Amino acid sequence: FNNYMNQHQTTYNSPSPLSTKHLLAILCVFAGLTLIIYSNIFSSPFIFDDLPFILNDPHVRMTEFTWDNIEKAAFKGSPHHRLLPNISFAVNYYLGRYDVVGYHIVNVTIHLFTGIILFFFFNITLTISPRRTNFSLHPTHIAMLAAMIWLAHPIHTQAVTYTCQRMTSLAAMFYILSLFLYVKGRIAICANKPKKIQAALLFSGCLITGLFAVAGKENAAALPLFILLYEWFFFQDLKNIWTRGKIAWGIIAMALFVGIALIYLGENPIDRIMAGYAHRDFTLPQRLMTELRVVIYYISLIFWPYAGRLSLEHDYPLSYSPVDPWTTLLSLAAIIGLIGLAMKRAKKDRLFSFCILWFFGNLIIESSVFGIEIIFEHRTYLPLMMVSLLGVCIADRLFSRKHLAIAVLCGFVVMTSIWTHHRNTIFNHKTTFLRDCVLKTPDKIRPRNNLATTLQLNGKTPEAIRHFLKILALDPNYVTACNNLGNIYVAQNKLDKAVDQYLTALKIDPALDPYHKKDFASVNFNMGSVLYLRKMTDEAIFHYSQGLKINPNNAQAHVNLGEILLQQNQFLSAKNQFKKALQLNPENIRAKTGLRYLTDNPNQYFVDENMPLAKEILYPKNVRWHMKLAALYQEQGKITLAANQYKKILLLDPLNTHSLYQLGVCFG
Repeated sequence: FNNYMNQHQTTYNSPSPLSTKHLLAILCVFAGLTLIIYSNIFSSPFIFDDLPFILNDPHVRMTEFTWDNIEKAAFKGSPHHRLLPNISFAVNYYLGRYDVVGYHIVNVTIHLFTGIILFFFFNITLTISPRRTNFSLHPTHIAMLAAMIWLAHPIHTQAVTYTCQRMTSLAAMFYILSLFLYVKGRIAICANKPKKIQAALLFSGCLITGLFAVAGKENAAALPLFILLYEWFFFQDLKNIWTRGKIAWGIIAMALFVGIALIYLGENPIDRIMAGYAHRDFTLPQRLMTELRVVIYYISLIFWPYAGRLSLEHDYPLSYSPVDPWTTLLSLAAIIGLIGLAMKRAKKDRLFSFCILWFFGNLIIESSVFGIEIIFEHRTYLPLMMVSLLGVCIADRLFSRKHLAIAVLCGFVVMTSIWTHHRNTIFNHKTTFLRDCVLKTPDKIRPRNNLATTLQLNGKTPEAIRHFLKILALDPNYVTACNNLGNIYVAQNKLDKAVDQYLTALKIDPALDPYHKKDFASVNFNMGSVLYLRKMTDEAIFHYSQGLKINPNNAQAHVNLGEILLQQNQFLSAKNQFKKALQLNPENIRAKTGLRYLTDNPNQYFVDENMPLAKEILYPKNVRWHMKLAALYQEQGKITLAANQYKKILLLDPLNTHSLYQLGVCFG
């Protein structure tokens, strides 16, 4: 390894270390800048994918700090392959449950640490980078300004303020740390007096942090290729790579990339990729063509990141051919031109070329063949790193006076900091955030549905209805809107209107809305509840049964069906439903209560006597239930409670002699 690394390359000395005073000053500037611009996010609520990945994922609810619980969070948390973020969410839950402050503290800390690592990486790259022209600014000043621009950039709010996108920021932090440790290790080998032990430790750290990056998010799979690219650009001086030793290292890097890809994609990567389009409204060719324009749009956001242009939801139009729209072909030409320019200027301007290739290379995984969402701003978190450095270097060349360059760059940092702080205010309230999404994407259904649902939960029913009706005007086959609108009408006791909405939803072909399969089950459950209120019991049982065929894992639906069957004296069927509910949720009180009513051993399914649901709400007019509960209270010596049950029996059945007798026993 050492013999190969030392062939045909320049000998490097380690860059001069910063004094402690200067280093502390720089770190304080970074910390102060980050805390100021993100000072208003610590009470921001969970939104969007925070719900399935944090709030509704039982695997990250770690109540005891044990290896078993950590393993459960890592491998069973959602998404299953993002181990490190899942563990971090579990630790957050262990320390503060769902207190959002703790989650935001971790996110901001990760962002700050990444900015600090980035500063050191920029500084060392500028020190070893071959340059044909001198910078007017000191390399440390360039590195500091570039890191500040990256830290303050408004486009990063989606990766920092949006809690679950810790997946992006955590992976990026270990990605750049791994590359930094590799560079330090190479310098240790190439120094006048090679430090082999230090190099071995640094390379080990590079490997470990690289694995952490891959355990954070899939886009870190590109790391081996960029280590190889960095090696070729800055240590091999872009010399001929077609030698046996160098090809071997290229094959190793490519093998690592392919190996990581196969871990994520499985044995049949093509089938896995194509399966991602099963529930999308675009095809693979359409996505590839659209992403050409999206990448150019990302560049425009980087250079003009006005907060009004940023949104979690972008209603980005698809490309249907290279000339529909014509900007597709123009975007392809621009991308090819930039990559061609980078390759052409590689010998003369190493850093310029590497920064451009870094941007496009680190977008390739999320902006290519995979059937994921068309556009998300957090995907620029890693690619923007070297673009920040490139921007400062260009400004340094444009302005002959270094004080003018510093003033312009500092002005950009101030402007973007204000925009970032303003953008973060949108995240402060869920309704405000969703209104912003709807304002910027008025014809996109998902943000409008999320807003309408939130308004419904907050009691703003008229506005919620208006949004649901707008959704159905945009897409009459959107089953979720029909279901939610029906629920609103039930709450308003407008059962006829509710039934109309549920019937409309049940007429929709599930193939037209496959993304909301469980909502078809929910429609059946809700329809069953309304029909039961109308005393149409057989129809109610039918709809509950239909819903459970679609979603058999809904414990509460099993309970509701069991209670209806019990009222119909279908005791065996009711018992089976209660048992299925307890298999799904062993703590379901209603299921325990139903089984206790049906079993010969009333102590088998314990129900807390302080639960009014178990005593009075479930079967308020069922004499047999009150009789069993009274008998159990007598066995436990709770005479007053038993007497109350006998009194309720006599109100329902004044001639019940057994209750009259037992009531006398209680008071005797």
